[in-house]
Amino acid sequence: MGRKRVFSFKKLLLLIITVGGLWLWWHARNDVEVTFIEKPILEMTVPQVMEATEEPLEIVDQETEVIATIPEMPEKFFYQQLDARQREIYQVLRDGIARSDEEIQIETDDAGEVHDIYRLVLFDHPEFFWMTGASSSTVYQWSDGRTYTIFKPEYGHTGTDKERMQAEIDEVVEAFLSNVDPALSEYERVRAVYEYIILTTTYNLDAPDHQNIYSVFVNRESVCAGFSRAVQLLLNRLGIFATYVTGFAYVPRISAEPISHAWNLVRVYGEYYYLDVTWGSPNFQDGSGAGHAGIVYDYLLVNEEKLFRTHTLAEGLMMPAVTSLRHNFFVMNGMFYDVADEERILEAMNESIQNQEDWVAFKFATPELFQMMRPIILEDLAPQAARNLAEWYGLERVQYYFREKENLNKITFYWVYE
Repeated sequence: MGRKRVFSFKKLLLLIITVGGLWLWWHARNDVEVTFIEKPILEMTVPQVMEATEEPLEIVDQETEVIATIPEMPEKFFYQQLDARQREIYQVLRDGIARSDEEIQIETDDAGEVHDIYRLVLFDHPEFFWMTGASSSTVYQWSDGRTYTIFKPEYGHTGTDKERMQAEIDEVVEAFLSNVDPALSEYERVRAVYEYIILTTTYNLDAPDHQNIYSVFVNRESVCAGFSRAVQLLLNRLGIFATYVTGFAYVPRISAEPISHAWNLVRVYGEYYYLDVTWGSPNFQDGSGAGHAGIVYDYLLVNEEKLFRTHTLAEGLMMPAVTSLRHNFFVMNGMFYDVADEERILEAMNESIQNQEDWVAFKFATPELFQMMRPIILEDLAPQAARNLAEWYGLERVQYYFREKENLNKITFYWVYE
């Protein structure tokens, strides 16, 4: 005789509760519609900045500012500006991106804020080359009223493809870092990165992956986004604070209207500067893919007064005051003039010729000073220096070239020694 199966009331009740709970969960999860509207980047407070001194600009003695060892990676600029709740969202997004999660659940009903913070995560983390920057968000509500957001970032590279690209990037980055002397000053480290990116990468609007560091370190062709993220990554690895800055720039040969642009904010010896490696690239300046000899140093550690003649920050993006020129390239190399000094200019020309340097530049603090000194340099000082070149090197015929940039208050001379 078979055993009689008994289905107890307790088991029936448990089954009803389970099925009902699943139905409520599914109904609640899909019951709320969401329309995401993109908002400006979160407004943030900025860190305190060392006040600029009122002393005249002078060349800094680098020997007194050498750092013997490379410090730990500086802080993440945009993360530091968030409050405690926003930092939690930031951390969840960052960790999910690092794992390449298809969906990231966040305990908030503000999808717009999630998207804003996502952008800040990408600003802080140039190493996330596998992200396209695109995303979608949906807010759900439980039956008890609690809400959460499912955030879906878009991945440009995943799996073995991502692993291969990461290995290629690592090889190039480590090769560069291994050749950087840890005893270099902060200024020297920034200049080394500036020159390295410019000399190894061509500006190309059609370059693949041009929004990320792979385009710079492997493909060697990029645009401002790739340039700036590569600078950020290398300087951070060298212990120099650097972050990603977005905005607009006026480039007449490209567009009659300002175009989207990216550059860097860096900190050297406690003072903030802007650095635009894209505008330092000679092939960007002349618009040719092949480029021409000569790095443009006008965008190596500049202040906002100089940069904002052509650049503007993105709406809502808060940056610290950037007023110093103390470690600007031209100041550091004795090529910056805030007063008329004919004797010093001629001396600089003669010294560059004696050292057989290819070029020497003169950058003036104001347009008025540049316009005043221009004819004096071209008609008097340069011919004097050229006669010295002929005498010192026994030349019967002397050639030299000059290039002037009125918008930069600068004139550069190129010497020919044969």
